[in-house]
Amino acid sequence: MLDEPMIQTGGFRNTDGGFELRLRLPYYRGLWANLLEGATVEVDGEGFPADAVRWTIGDRSFTIADLREPSDLRWPVDRPAVLSVPRDEPLAVGEHDVTVELGIRMSYIPEELQPSIWIEQRKLVITR
Repeated sequence: MLDEPMIQTGGFRNTDGGFELRLRLPYYRGLWANLLEGATVEVDGEGFPADAVRWTIGDRSFTIADLREPSDLRWPVDRPAVLSVPRDEPLAVGEHDVTVELGIRMSYIPEELQPSIWIEQRKLVITR
């Protein structure tokens, strides 16, 4: 079951070479992956640009540049995407202020009004 907010509380963890967090698609239906503009991530004031974030949708992992290429990949509304963010040091155990700015292009909205932007901030906890 997914949390209602875009930034999911589960799955926020340190990894070898960075950290991961999970996002729920804030749109009401699935989305073709090549319509993603990317996501910038900020943790405790430290920013990570969209081109540094690696996306995993289902069992496939991509850079944002890879996702912009035409493909058959869809981000289902009922499945979280995992964002892998590179960082030299692991995040400290405890509470963190996390902000994500997600850009999505909609196929039925005029190009000059694109992308649609969702910004969300949550407090997440690293447990180990």
